[in-house]
Amino acid sequence: MTDTRTRILNLAEGLTQTHGFNGFSYLDLANEIGVKHSSIHYHFKSKADLALALVTRIQENHTSAFADLDAAVDTPQERLRSLIEFFQGYVRENKFCMCGMMSAELRSVSDQVRNELVVYFTDFQSRIAKQFSEMGHDDPQGTALRFLSALEGSLLLARLRNDPDIVSNALNPFVSP
Repeated sequence: MTDTRTRILNLAEGLTQTHGFNGFSYLDLANEIGVKHSSIHYHFKSKADLALALVTRIQENHTSAFADLDAAVDTPQERLRSLIEFFQGYVRENKFCMCGMMSAELRSVSDQVRNELVVYFTDFQSRIAKQFSEMGHDDPQGTALRFLSALEGSLLLARLRNDPDIVSNALNPFVSP
């Protein structure tokens, strides 16, 4: 059985991806999980604490996932295609990138969360740049920034139109020779 803290994080992540971080309250979490409102505050004193825990967790999960991808997939092109497919799954589930959603709500998150979002996207860009470096690009960091920007933008449009192919249409030119 999953502990209450993990259940809260799982639910909060899903709600952030579907409704935005400001689209739910601690009462919503408590009702959905079946605990008292005070139980949510026991684990996360404030919503800013919850946001920080979510960003930290996604950073750790993505670090692990990238390491697994590097070990399991032979070429940088295949790794980037896997990444594209992963994010297309968000669209199929009517979700959005959690850190992208929080970044859209930047004025309502704490400075500490904002700083962690910067770290998250900087790290994400560096991991993508590594792929472009292996592919021999002259400017892997710049190409990675364009890829990441196209990813976040295409996720918005794909979600709006309920069309996961928008993500691959926007990103495949980065991967194809």
